[in-house]
Amino acid sequence: MSILKPVEEALKSFIFKHTKLGAPRYPYNVEPIQLATIIMELERLKNVEGNIAEIGLARGMTSRFICEHIKDLKLSKDFTYFAIDTFESFTEEDLKYEVENRGKSLFELKGFDYNDFNVWQSNFAKFPFVKVVKGDCALLDYSKLAPLKLTFLDVDLYLPTKNALPRIYSATLKGGIILVDDVCPDVKYDGAYQAYIEFCKEHSIEVNVIGNKCGVIYKP
Repeated sequence: MSILKPVEEALKSFIFKHTKLGAPRYPYNVEPIQLATIIMELERLKNVEGNIAEIGLARGMTSRFICEHIKDLKLSKDFTYFAIDTFESFTEEDLKYEVENRGKSLFELKGFDYNDFNVWQSNFAKFPFVKVVKGDCALLDYSKLAPLKLTFLDVDLYLPTKNALPRIYSATLKGGIILVDDVCPDVKYDGAYQAYIEFCKEHSIEVNVIGNKCGVIYKP
């Protein structure tokens, strides 16, 4: 046994017992029920030909979680995982709408400026089924991504959610699912909630929110 091993173990013991550095943490910005639903839906759809899309990536913690499951399924050659983001935070048009039409403060909505296309792509290079797409989700031609069997939409604000949902729905195969994050009226990013509710009403779809903030849309 290396002489360093007892020292390492003693150091680990000290850190765990006397500091917070060893405390378990939950690194995700989505709820456990959302992660569980994504996994269960991937299981349900694993033998269905179709692609996956995640829109709104931040650091990619949820993306990594999903990719690890896809890798374990050993079905990575059967579909493409489209990872979509502006990689430049929110667009000026979307922020302007929140301020002028929804009474939001520009200061409270600023965020995600740290993201970077090249860094994100490099971080996911080990997953060959991932295709990183830089662009505005409200303007994408989703027919090029079709058929989509599962989409996780997490873009927070009203306009991008409002404009992207019909396009995503059209590209989704029958039996596919769309999950919309931040579908809650009591958060600062409540634009996604408003857009989700409006979409459901316009398409005669039953509102279905799991957990505290995840809107579900199944395509019949």
